Amino acid sequence: MGTAMAALNPQCRYGKCIFVIAHMRCGSTALSNILCSRPDVSGYGEAHIRYDGGGALGRLAVNQAKRQSWKPRATHLFDKILHSRHDGAACDGFFTARAIFVAREPFAAIRSIRKLYDGLGRDEYTTDTAAAEYYIERMETLLRHWDRFPADNRVGLTHAALLAAPEAELERISTVLRISPPLENRYESRAASRKGGAGDPTASGKFTRIEPRPGGGFAEDGADLALSPDLRSAAQDVYQRFRRTIGEPHA
Repeated sequence: MGTAMAALNPQCRYGKCIFVIAHMRCGSTALSNILCSRPDVSGYGEAHIRYDGGGALGRLAVNQAKRQSWKPRATHLFDKILHSRHDGAACDGFFTARAIFVAREPFAAIRSIRKLYDGLGRDEYTTDTAAAEYYIERMETLLRHWDRFPADNRVGLTHAALLAAPEAELERISTVLRISPPLENRYESRAASRKGGAGDPTASGKFTRIEPRPGGGFAEDGADLALSPDLRSAAQDVYQRFRRTIGEPHA
């Protein structure tokens, strides 16, 4: 079905896609909701599609239709990608899309990932070590992907910057990626984005905008996390490399 949809649907072109490429618990659900609340963007959150060719976009459209989130007249298809099994071996076309890279300070992210999975009662990422290994691997994938996107099709930001000045970051995303009219800090949290595996099942439905947080949050030393010195160092290093790579204005 995905292959047929890709062949028939003019939306199914990588050059028309907008992807949020990130890791879990980095504020990506709110950003996804802002994008998907627009009439020109079709999506809802994380669709769990493997981007291995043109047929993947047909599967994405079908996935959205099944979740009552497909907009046949939208200009752009959207997906949020948080796991390297979906984009780690992406086809060349994938890198012609517009990409928003997002990352969060490691120790807060690791703690939040573990807390989420504890609360869901699932057996993934229920230790600090497992969450840290996921974070480091995913961040390395983000760094490998960055240079494969044309400079005018990619923009990077941190969770801290997004919270500190959401309007300014949304304006920057809109300018770099040529999104018109510009993104606004308001959204409707669709039911599909509040389900586990698609978005944030804990807080997404409680808000209609990104609430500014003075300072954007604070870096943590992670003293309460049960991590080996090597994992602790690797997590800090990959985050700082991400900040340097995206040229974070606040770095």
